[in-house]
Amino acid sequence: MDHPTVKKGISKLIPVFAAALFFVQCESPHYYQELRSIGGNWDKNTPLDYKFEISDTAALYDFYLLSRNNSLYPYSNLYLITEFTDPAGEKFNDTLQYFLSFPDGEWIGSGNILKELFLLYRENISFKDTGNYQLKVWQGMREDQLAGIEDLSLIVDKKEKDGKTK
Repeated sequence: MDHPTVKKGISKLIPVFAAALFFVQCESPHYYQELRSIGGNWDKNTPLDYKFEISDTAALYDFYLLSRNNSLYPYSNLYLITEFTDPAGEKFNDTLQYFLSFPDGEWIGSGNILKELFLLYRENISFKDTGNYQLKVWQGMREDQLAGIEDLSLIVDKKEKDGKTK
């Protein structure tokens, strides 16, 4: 026999359980992950800005950039200019080149409309200071407005000194 009170109580709990499941599933396995949307048109004078805190100087960290481009991206490679700033304000600059397609023009990465590709930025990095760090990223192509890059994420994975990811 169905009780209307029991059904009503269960129906009220379903959204609560669904929300809890959503939040559990959406928890990132990464120490830090932040997406910056570019919207398919990246101005060379507009950096993407990522800020994160390091509280464990005994660990090692791997840094990745996750690039997503559409079919309008006109090149097989991507140059990025980075500026990494530590808590003391010391800046470290670098120019990076990543290949987004094979020599035959086939895109590297996964996806249909948008191609997603993990780009290793730095590996096994140890920090001497705790505090707030910042990474700025500019596109370094020969275009004032670079078409085709939809977004770029910074992903930081924390590892134990033995190299195992936490």
